[in-house]
Amino acid sequence: MAKRVLIVVNPAAGRGKALKALPRIEKGCRDLGISYDLARTEGPDDATRLAREGAHAGYEVVACVGGDGTVSETGAGLIGTSTALALLPAGTGNDFARALGVYRKMDLAIRTLRDGVRKAIDVGRFGPHTFLNTVGVGFDGQVTADNQKVKTLTGILSYLVVVLKNLPTYKNPRFKLKGRDWEFESKGVLVEFGNGKCAGGGFFLTPHADLHDGLLDVTLLGDYGPMERFVALPMVLLRRMELLSGVKTFKTDILEISVDRPTYIHVDGNLRTLTEPAIVEIVPRALDVLFPPAE
Repeated sequence: MAKRVLIVVNPAAGRGKALKALPRIEKGCRDLGISYDLARTEGPDDATRLAREGAHAGYEVVACVGGDGTVSETGAGLIGTSTALALLPAGTGNDFARALGVYRKMDLAIRTLRDGVRKAIDVGRFGPHTFLNTVGVGFDGQVTADNQKVKTLTGILSYLVVVLKNLPTYKNPRFKLKGRDWEFESKGVLVEFGNGKCAGGGFFLTPHADLHDGLLDVTLLGDYGPMERFVALPMVLLRRMELLSGVKTFKTDILEISVDRPTYIHVDGNLRTLTEPAIVEIVPRALDVLFPPAE
């Protein structure tokens, strides 16, 4: 029996990319004999509601058309259900698509709806928020806020323009991290929590993260001034952060973070503000996801 698939479309994703991709997606589904229904989001967190309703209605797969924010919201609605998540990438950064093996591979993503391999992945929690890919506190939160004002560019170019604008002027906050039996405090550019490997369209801030290991990867970029930030940028893009001094990386299942001032954060690309200490933790194998079939 063919799978029942619900496709959730975020019309705002990718500054219009999602809607432009829809005809190709629908044709691909028809050509492969994939039976599907469509639902469109109308506002924040709507994808979570639609996914939850789809699971309760008996859909075996809920696939989202959008980027990291859309897939995160969709996945949140499927935790604790027997319905699998799939991604048809059409967002600005599409970083989670890299983790799933469908980055810039829409035809493969469509075929995954029919032939994909179902695997359970870990899910992160940052205070009340659920995330599948990454959370960034500090500089990349500011970049996310400013990137929302960019109207034309997409992908890593969109983020790079905003990054270069902020590198000379950003004021580093002071972070306090508290684990089960340790504490650490330092000023820094950012703290990144990774279930996936990258954010911002290709910045590999947690390059060794694993969706299945039951741990968060944590990276602290140190108290760099403007010139040091310009040196650090290519190292992050080239996955060579280990060559930088002042970078701390580790793995954990839970910790508490606080910041000395209200600070922008991104939760899978969705903008939030951190004002109070927050618990960050991993929930092992909490969500079933479709990965591409083995070639």
